[in-house]
Amino acid sequence: MERAIVLVNLSPGTEEKAAEALKHTSGVAEVYQTYGLYDLLVFVEGETEQAVKSTISEKLRANKNITSTITMKVVS
Repeated sequence: MERAIVLVNLSPGTEEKAAEALKHTSGVAEVYQTYGLYDLLVFVEGETEQAVKSTISEKLRANKNITSTITMKVVS
């Protein structure tokens, strides 16, 4: 199983809506709302590295409320 942690910035006022939508997205294991530099902490999982990359690029970054992301690949 491949995993990544994605830090997400959102358009103001869209935090709850975006978090709820991501919770129901395939490939997204966990979603947490946060305070500070980032609005959400998202755990992405997939069978392959390519599956994780696809979830991030095609599902997370395609969300119109997401303004930026930082991805950290989990290695152990």
